[in-house]
Amino acid sequence: MVDIVICDDEPILRNGLKSWVEKSGLPLEVSGAAANGIQALELIVKQRPFIALMDINMPGMAGLDVVEEVQNREIKTRFIIISGHDEFQYARRACHLNVVDYLLKPIDRNELLVILQKVLEQIRREQLTQKVFVEKEETTEQKILRYIQEHFTEQSFSLGELAETFHLSQSYITRIIKQETGSSFSELLTKMRIDRAVCLLIKNPEMKLVEIAEKTGFASQHYFSRVFKEKIGFSPADYRQYIRKSPEGKPE
Repeated sequence: MVDIVICDDEPILRNGLKSWVEKSGLPLEVSGAAANGIQALELIVKQRPFIALMDINMPGMAGLDVVEEVQNREIKTRFIIISGHDEFQYARRACHLNVVDYLLKPIDRNELLVILQKVLEQIRREQLTQKVFVEKEETTEQKILRYIQEHFTEQSFSLGELAETFHLSQSYITRIIKQETGSSFSELLTKMRIDRAVCLLIKNPEMKLVEIAEKTGFASQHYFSRVFKEKIGFSPADYRQYIRKSPEGKPE
C-alpha cells in the first residue's frame, strides 16, 4: 500500500477526501491528516508519505510554503495541490515547485482519482527502476575484485593503493580477497600476472621476454623469469620452446 496524507483546514473536505481515497479501490492508505500548515509540515517530516493532498491556504503556514520546506529537506513526497483560488500566481509557483497537479475547489472526484492513478504509476515505475539498479549494483567485494582485474598489470599496484581507493583497512581488504578467492592479495596478484604472461607467450611467440614482463606488471625480466619458473616449472624461455614443440601449440 502507498501512504497518503490529507492536509486541509476544512473538516468536511478533509473527511470527504479521506472517504474518497478509502473507497477508491486504489492501493492507497490514508496515514494521517492535518488541519493547518504547521501540522502538515510536522506530519510529512515525520511520516515521509509518498503522496500528500495539500490545500494552498491553511492557517499557520501556507500550503506552498510547506511544499517548499519539505523539498528543501529533500523529502520525496509528491504533492497534489488543492485550492479555491483560480489565480495564475498560485499555479505558477506550484509548477515551479514541481507539484504533481493543481486542483480547484469544488473538487471533482473522478478527476482526483485519475491524478492519484497517475501518481501511483509514477511511483511504481520509479520503484521498478530502483530495484533494477540495486540488483545490478556491484557489491563491495565485486568492486574490489574488478579493480584488481583492471590494475594488476601495473607495476606500482599494491594493497595500500587498493585500501586507499576503497577507504578500507588493508587487513579488511585482505580478508575480503581471501574469502572471495582463497588467496592472499600477493598470491592473487602473482597468479593473475603469471596467467597473463602465459597467454602472451602462447599468442605472441615473437614478443620479447622483457616486454612480457613489463606488460604483466613485473619490475624486471629477471624477477619475472624467477617467479614464472616457481609457478609453472619452466623458465619463460623454456616454456616458449615447449609451446613450439607441442603439436597444439601449448605444453602437453
